[in-house]
This record gives sequence, C-alpha cells and structure tokens, in this order.
Amino acid sequence: MQNYWTAFFLACYATLMLGSGASAHQPSSAAEQEEGVTVYEPDFFAAYRPSHAKDMLERVPGAAGALSDSGSLSGDDDRRGLRSQTTQILINGKRLTTKGNSIQDYFQRIPASQVKRIEVITGNVREIDANVGGRVINVVLTDTGSPGGTWNAGSVFFTDGQIMPTLSGSISGEPGNWSYTLSGETRPRQLPRVQREFLSNSQGELLIDRTERRRMKSRRYVGRGRAAYSWGQDHQVQLSGFIQNRPISSQRDVEFESLPNMDSSLTPNGGGIEQLSGKDLQYEISGDYTIPLGKSVTFKSLFVYAVDQKDRENEDFLFTFEPGTSTLVSGDTSDEKATEKILRTTLDWRLAQRHNLELGVEGAINSLDKTQTFFDVNNGLQISRGVFNADQVVSEDRVEVFTSHSWNATSNLEVETGLAAEYSWLDQLGSDVDTSRKFNFVKPSLDVYYNATDRTQIFVSVRRDIGQLEFADFISALDRDDGEIDAGNPDLAPEKSWDFEIGTEHRLSDQAGVVNLRAFYRKVTDVTDQVPFGAKDSAPGNLGSGKHYGAEIETSLQLRQLGLIDAVVSMTFLWQHSNVEDPFTGVNRRFAGQKKYKLSIDARHDVQSLGISYGAAVAASGPKIKSDFDTVERASTGFDIRLFAEKRFDNGIVGRMFWGNILQPKSKRNRTVFQESQADAGILRTEFRTQKNGSFYGFGIRGTF
Repeated sequence: MQNYWTAFFLACYATLMLGSGASAHQPSSAAEQEEGVTVYEPDFFAAYRPSHAKDMLERVPGAAGALSDSGSLSGDDDRRGLRSQTTQILINGKRLTTKGNSIQDYFQRIPASQVKRIEVITGNVREIDANVGGRVINVVLTDTGSPGGTWNAGSVFFTDGQIMPTLSGSISGEPGNWSYTLSGETRPRQLPRVQREFLSNSQGELLIDRTERRRMKSRRYVGRGRAAYSWGQDHQVQLSGFIQNRPISSQRDVEFESLPNMDSSLTPNGGGIEQLSGKDLQYEISGDYTIPLGKSVTFKSLFVYAVDQKDRENEDFLFTFEPGTSTLVSGDTSDEKATEKILRTTLDWRLAQRHNLELGVEGAINSLDKTQTFFDVNNGLQISRGVFNADQVVSEDRVEVFTSHSWNATSNLEVETGLAAEYSWLDQLGSDVDTSRKFNFVKPSLDVYYNATDRTQIFVSVRRDIGQLEFADFISALDRDDGEIDAGNPDLAPEKSWDFEIGTEHRLSDQAGVVNLRAFYRKVTDVTDQVPFGAKDSAPGNLGSGKHYGAEIETSLQLRQLGLIDAVVSMTFLWQHSNVEDPFTGVNRRFAGQKKYKLSIDARHDVQSLGISYGAAVAASGPKIKSDFDTVERASTGFDIRLFAEKRFDNGIVGRMFWGNILQPKSKRNRTVFQESQADAGILRTEFRTQKNGSFYGFGIRGTF
C-alpha cells in the first residue's frame, strides 16, 4: 500500500512540474501579498493604548491560534526538525527560528510603539512550513531607530500561603539595518496540590484512605535575545537565543494514610514524605541567513543548537504518626541531558510566473544521555537497587532531502506537491543495551488551496507523516505518583501515518473575524502505546494499525465590528476519536493518552472611555485512557476558568489583577488493578484518585519606555 501511494504522489509531482510552462508564482513576503491578507494598522489599536505587541495581537481576531503554537493533527507540537515546525508568526516576513523559545513571551517584550502593522494571512506562505489551512500572523516592525522597552513587576499569591514576586524587562530597537530585542524575567513556577486516593478490594470494601499534600518552591529565570541585520536587496542574517534556569530548592509531598474501622471511621496509620530537589536548565542558540542568488533564486540557511538538562535527587521517608518521626527508607537520583543540533538549507527558485520550486536538505543530531540510580535503606545502610535499563545514551543522526513545487493554476487555485526522503541512524548504548538501527522513510504531500470568494478559502491536504521518537521511552523511568518503575523499550520505532485533511476558512467583512472548519482522518501504523514487555511487564512500544479522525471548529470575532460591544471572543473546539486493538485484551479502544475533546474560550472586553479591560479564559478537555499489563485506568480533568482585569493610566502605566485556577479543577482517575493480568480478568483492587490543584491570584504593573 505504501508503494502505491508513493508512486501516486511521484506521478502527480511529475505531472504538475511538466504540465504547464506558463508563468510561475513568485513567493513574496507576507507584507507584499495582495489576496488573503487582512491588515491591522496602528489606528486600529490606538484607542486601546497597548503596551506591547502581545497586547495588540490579543485584539486581532484569529491571532490566538497562532500564539498558542498549535495546529498539529496528532496533538504533538514536538515535531521532527525545523521543516515540520508549525509556529505561524512572522516578524518582518521572517519566522523566528527556534525549537523551544516561547512565542508568546517574546511578543510581550516588543513595545507597541515599534509595531508598524499586523497582517493576518490565509493561504500558502512560502516562508514557513505551516500546516495547510493554518493562519499566519506577520508582525511588521518600524525602523525609527529609537530604542524602547517594557517593564513589569508584581506578586503572585498561592493557596498554600506562599507569596512570590515577579519581575521582567526588555529593550528593543530598529536602528538602521539592525533589529534587536533583549529581555530578562523571573517568576514562580509552582502550584500547590492536594491528592486524595481510595483503595478498595474487588468487593468494593475500602482498604486504605490516603491524602497527599504538595508544597514546592520553584522559580524560573529566563533571558532572551534576538538580533537581525539586513542589507542590499533581501539579504538578512538573524541570531536569537534564550536561557532558562529553574532550580527546585524543595518539593515536599506529605502523604497521610488511614485504615477503615468496622464502624466506618478511620484510624491514622502513618504515611510518607517525598523530598525532591533539583534543577532544570535549558538554552538555545539559533539563526538564519537569507541571500538572493540572482533574480529568481533565494538561498536560505537555518540552524539550531538546543540543550535541555534535568537533575533530580529524591529521598523517601516513612513515619508512623507524625512527620517529625520519619525514617529514610529509599531514594533515587536522575541526571539527563538532551541535545538537538539542526542545520537546514534551501533554494527557493521562481521557475516562471506561476511556478515556484523549493529544494533543500536538513541534517540533525539528537541525543539523550540519562543515568538513574535507586537505593533502599536497610539497617541504616544505603543499598543500591539494580534496575534493568536504567542508564543509556541514545543518539540519532538524521538527514532529510526535500523538494516542493507550487503552481498557481488559476488566480483562485494553488497546488503544492512535495516529496521528502528521510534517512536516520539510531545508536543506543548503556549497561544493559547496546544496539544500532537504521530508518528510511519517503514522505510525499499534496496541498490544494482554492479561493471560493475574496474572503473564503477551501483547503485539502494529503501527506505522509513520521512521528517524533521520544528517547525517554527507551529508558526505564520512575512513576512518582504510583511509586512504580516503568520499563523502557529500546526497540521503539516511530509512529507513521497517512494524514487526510479538508477544511475551509471564512473571513468576515470589516475585520470582524474569522471562522475556520476542518476535518481530518489519519491512517496510523506502529501506533505508539503500551505493549507487553517480558513475562509480566509492559513498556512503550508499537501496536498494529489504527485510525484517528475528528473535526475542529475555530471562531474569533471582533464584536465591535458587528455593531456590538468592544470585545474579542475566540473559541476552539476539537472532537477526536481513534481506534486500535488493545494488546492486553484484544478489545478495540482509543489511543492511550488521547483526550476525547478539547475546548478553549477566550473573551476580552475593552471599555475605552474608562481605560479598563477585563476578560476570561475557559479550558476543558475530555477523558483519556491508559491500558497496561495488569492495570487499566480512565482519567478526566474538570474545566477551569481564569479572570483578569486591567486599568490603563494616562502616563502609560497599566495595572493588572488576575485570578487563576478559580475552580481548583479536579483530576479524577479510576484505576483497576488485576491479580495477574488484564487477560485473566481477576480483579485485585480498585483505586479512585482525585487531584486538586490550588488556585492563585496576583497583581502587577507594567509600562514602556
């Protein structure tokens, strides 16, 4: 079947390449496009007195989806390399080359005074590899040369009594041919948690009642920078980077255990303490270079070097009645370092007025070096516990050669065909594993864009996709919530799929908003899920074939343009379903970890006469399942609401109040544990867990200079 589809796409590609020698489509920057572009000039934002670029984007209908960096059919934003990057925001017609830098945080550091205009583009934008039907936002900056910046200070209050300050600042400018932004920030990265768990026997009789409270202290320190230099005609070089440090000085989980009495009362039975410390360190350096080679060819080169390092030290204590009488019983350490190096070069060639050809190659080296140790305490002595596959160095060298051809068949129809060949070499070395593997993939694609009217576009896409390997799944890992060690699987292979998508986007008149509808169907092979591993264990692995399908609706409306209040309301709803055969029971079910639906609503109301803005965000998601060798669980999360209110003063200062996790949403899990395995159907016990995250609130002031 794969050979059939490959031959089909090769035939389509050859036909489109040779079938028309008329003029070809010239790729242009977003600012030069004439069709499918809605432009928001500074006058549109003047009455709101925005502080930074994100302030402006939040008032643009349709920008919320791009800010969230979403759009992957599989729901996985960690895509392979740069070519699959789906970030859909440009700066001066160029994308910000990055794998880990937050787009939202970046635009909070650009003063509104430096934004010349914002363009919302529907259609195929050559600068990036956005998903078909993906909306692209282009932020065009001024070139006044005057530097400017932003500052922000405030505090966050948590339900466990902790008060944590926040502070950030930035400076940016466009002097001559230069463009730069530098910023720094520090803010808390923590949330108190209360967890309640009930363990019952197969007859439903309560065995154990547990309550766990988490208190942690963690702060994030982030620095970002970007510099670009342009000269001549379309010559540009750009460098950017960020560093993030998150030390965890103390995370303390205290668990109290009680046993039921005959009269249904509870007797305390002691408990446990988990004391965790460590740090997370991330940094990234990236850049790109663009130069025209004559009138019809443009050369582009991109690179990224990223490092993600995590260190953890944990000690487990038991106590009989009071936490102060605790005794060390076990512990573990984990050190891991993940690196990613990517280099991509492309040639963009205008063959004729209606044809454009892209040729390129991308190379990447990904690696993970992880070592874990486990120990038990016996008579006061620490004794190492041997765990299979607890350390490993995983490295993948990958090369992808790709080409795509865009053909503007008519003024309303554009067809883009593509073909990529990927080659990778995977090496794994550890105390218990020493293996090497090779992967070769062919990835054809076909995207069609049709402008039914000036404001309505229909898009169709068919493509072959290869999932990202999660190196952490190759190595054993500790599940802290359940106190279990999950086996890794050194034989895990990437998930593969044929993706079919159709949709339409309609832009309302007078900049009033957009409505986007899409439906998708994925034929998936080597579904990544839990599989049997050894005699009585399981690990991440590959199942057989499965189906994944669904639909999504996205609306974003500027109610002022509809004659209503001055508000922007955005809503996204995704419904999805999947089907795969469970390897432990033989029964068809959804892919593990896949949520049945996702809903998000954002609303913002501006009262210009008072300089006041307020709004709310609502998030909800459907249930998910997980099937293991001797357990099956179903989990769900309640919906949540966040509120904010802002006041703008005449001196440019903005005061903001916010309240998050208002409903303290509960995550619920029903877990059935079997005596031997799911196949034996003998239930050992059932577990019901509720986990409630605390709320937080705070205030802040911000301004520009």
